[in-house]
Amino acid sequence: MGFWMWSTRYDGAEVAALLDHPHGLHAGLERLSNVWEDLPVGLGYDPSGSLRKLEAVDTHRAWDALHVLVTGQPNEDYEQASGDPPACDVVMGGLVMNGTGEGSLFRVPRLLRPDQVRAVDAFLSTLDRDALIRERHAFLKEVRPYSFESWGRLPNGEDGDMVEMGVLGRVFDDVRGFYARAAAAGNAVVKEIF
Repeated sequence: MGFWMWSTRYDGAEVAALLDHPHGLHAGLERLSNVWEDLPVGLGYDPSGSLRKLEAVDTHRAWDALHVLVTGQPNEDYEQASGDPPACDVVMGGLVMNGTGEGSLFRVPRLLRPDQVRAVDAFLSTLDRDALIRERHAFLKEVRPYSFESWGRLPNGEDGDMVEMGVLGRVFDDVRGFYARAAAAGNAVVKEIF
């Protein structure tokens, strides 16, 4: 078993309504987390009527390599996202959705508000995917992010990594498209590594 990451987009106004709490932002984040955790797995249906899933993207096990690719920094302790926004917000940054505002990067959902989603989209749209992957491939091999190696066999019989097998490029494209659609619609994004 390994760690996977899902990112899901939601209507920005619906998220803002849940965050609006008389006891402040952390209470609002806890309320949002409670509603979010009760949502069914499928898209669209919400029995409470307060939050609809619009789209989800699964980065599979490439989340850590994607983070290193876009930030240029490895994660040291998985308690705090390395790098600066908006680069670190692509995968690991965001507001922690609980009453304390703290928590591990694992199994603790994180929220990006619509303005943060727009910043991530603007950042990703400026990147040349192929040039970035070429530039950082040696660094990725050196820091060996989670699950980076052994994605299949190369023609020479050696194990191929996420870059050599095209996995990281496909995930980058999926995530960039996801953020572009979320930004265009004014959506918020919730991410969780589990």
